[in-house]
Amino acid sequence: MDNKKNQFACVHYFHKIPNSKEGWDFIKGIRKFINKDRYKVRILGRGSRKKYGTQSFIPLQHATNYSVYIDHKIMDRNHPDFLSRKFYKVRSQVSELSNFLNQPIGE
Repeated sequence: MDNKKNQFACVHYFHKIPNSKEGWDFIKGIRKFINKDRYKVRILGRGSRKKYGTQSFIPLQHATNYSVYIDHKIMDRNHPDFLSRKFYKVRSQVSELSNFLNQPIGE
């Protein structure tokens, strides 16, 4: 976890939320009631990419609908990457130990 961005594991929870008052009320409700200490909410624009879009998203003001991503901020057993990161750390330590043990003695 060298930088803060690597801490987050996102899950694409909602999609095709319309760019309308109803859609924005829904997004505001999510942001109002989510546990902000544990999760972060991100909104990405979706729709036709012919004029305003990039490969991954469309600026919110030009989107026809939205996708909601919820990122986990805390690395604990509830985090989607918790076990894979633990296993990576253990494998790295075993590799370092193996390299140390395989060094010639006295050089």
